[in-house]
Amino acid sequence: MRTKFRIDPVTSETLKRSNWQPRDRALFLELLYGVIRRHGSLEYYIDKLSTRESSDNEKVRAALAVGLYQLFYLDRIPDHAAVDSSVEIVKLQVGTSPAGWVNAILRRAIRGKEELLVTLPESLDPLQRLSIVYSHPQWMINKWQKRLYKKDLETFLKWNNRRPGVTLRVNTLVASSQALVKELAKEGVKAKPNRLDPDFLELHHSGNPADLKPLRDGKASAQDFSQGLVGKLVDPRAGESILDLCAAPGGKTGHLSELCPDCKIVATDKSAERLTILRENVKRCKWSNVEIRQFNDVLSSDELFDCVLVDAPCTGTGVLARRTDLRWRRTPTDVKRMAGVQLELLRYAAGKLKKGGRIIYSTCSVENEENEDIVGTFLSERKYYRLVGADEFLESGLIDERGFLSVWGPKTRSDAVFAARLQKSVKG
Repeated sequence: MRTKFRIDPVTSETLKRSNWQPRDRALFLELLYGVIRRHGSLEYYIDKLSTRESSDNEKVRAALAVGLYQLFYLDRIPDHAAVDSSVEIVKLQVGTSPAGWVNAILRRAIRGKEELLVTLPESLDPLQRLSIVYSHPQWMINKWQKRLYKKDLETFLKWNNRRPGVTLRVNTLVASSQALVKELAKEGVKAKPNRLDPDFLELHHSGNPADLKPLRDGKASAQDFSQGLVGKLVDPRAGESILDLCAAPGGKTGHLSELCPDCKIVATDKSAERLTILRENVKRCKWSNVEIRQFNDVLSSDELFDCVLVDAPCTGTGVLARRTDLRWRRTPTDVKRMAGVQLELLRYAAGKLKKGGRIIYSTCSVENEENEDIVGTFLSERKYYRLVGADEFLESGLIDERGFLSVWGPKTRSDAVFAARLQKSVKG
């Protein structure tokens, strides 16, 4: 499967048009994102269960995948209901003949479910086996196995297949964690502070976070704990001017505003559409020290900053659980392509920094080419810059031996994040 198709916008539009009860909405999202997440595994099982050539009709295979997902990965849908619904969909969309094929495969899946889920051919390469069992593209597993022990690799793959929870960052300008926990409880939502940062609340909530009143009121923003670590590494100080070069939709911009309301933040982004979303978030959350400017206007101005945050666009291989379709939209060439964009952004940042200032470079990728290698290339070009160990600002357990913030996810039960603090000499 290889597509540029993004599922989230289509999902949002579908939910807007539908008047489903919360239970039906939750099931829709579970089936949609679950089938996409398990696409690799389901495709293998479809071909394995077929006694004749598999159908190449996309609607037929999609309905079959939905049925298999319910049989193999959900325990709340009766087997007969999973079969009947998939068969009926195919009858309506395609016809009775392919519906019979779907029915036969799903019945066969029920009979052989236990064996299929635990037994793969001995002839399979170990890495191919991991690709099928954990439903990841082969190229990703081939890359990661060079850096991780088998046990750690499997732990990471399992983590990518989790159903990610909802985390809110408390807007400390207008609310407190304790107050929001009580407010959410009144809405029937359980929340608890993150063990490493109590300003982040972990929610037991299967609905749409945007429907929560604290978000609508600007008292909180949806953001994973790991992304909040980048703001701590920036360490904004009163009186400083900070440029957020890739700011939209504003998660890190807002966190900087909340950490230090007495600094000046200029936020920009190449995407005009995303800047509109950023403006809405700034207004909603009342981040009064944030000024939004057009990207080209920022680069062409003479203004220099004490700090530039480059939260760079990346392949997103550290957030595959949250961005479910991303693993199937990426290719190995994307890593090299994004690395070129990232290095260009770092060079832009260097042109906007005062002497003695700092650049914070971050991604949500786990690829060396987008992280350590980019920093290494930049430092080799700029003799007046040095890497400052992130352990001066964050817990040492989050920092690797070179001084980078480097979190893969399972250890902190969060999304992955990489960041580096690059200090410019006063002579530069």
